[in-house]
Amino acid sequence: MAAQGNLVLADGQVSPVNKTFSANGVKAGVAFYADKSSGISIGFPTITISVKESASKNEVEKRIALPVLEVISGSDGGYTPSPKVAYTVWSVEKFTLPTRCTTQNRKDVRAFSKNLNADTAMANAVDNLEPVW
Repeated sequence: MAAQGNLVLADGQVSPVNKTFSANGVKAGVAFYADKSSGISIGFPTITISVKESASKNEVEKRIALPVLEVISGSDGGYTPSPKVAYTVWSVEKFTLPTRCTTQNRKDVRAFSKNLNADTAMANAVDNLEPVW
């Protein structure tokens, strides 16, 4: 079992900037991380990682949530409204790993997933909402 530590991940800007997702504890087998740099807790981007074991399979799941706050334009009679979430962008990935699979099988499926996310087809699908044809 790996000890929980901070995650440092590059964002998707033209000149990528590293973001630190601080370790936020483990509850019921789910590791929580948050990028607290904005200072507004309802807007913290978060990551969770969980591993669930059973007799026939293991499931590893990661979730990324990127809340986007409403844009505040001006004030209302000198009162600035509290920040609130306009919408949240999500990513969920789940690996289902039969107990009979090998370490190499697990490495391969993780590598294929990582490489697919870096592939042009996936980049165009997510970044530009272009279907594969």
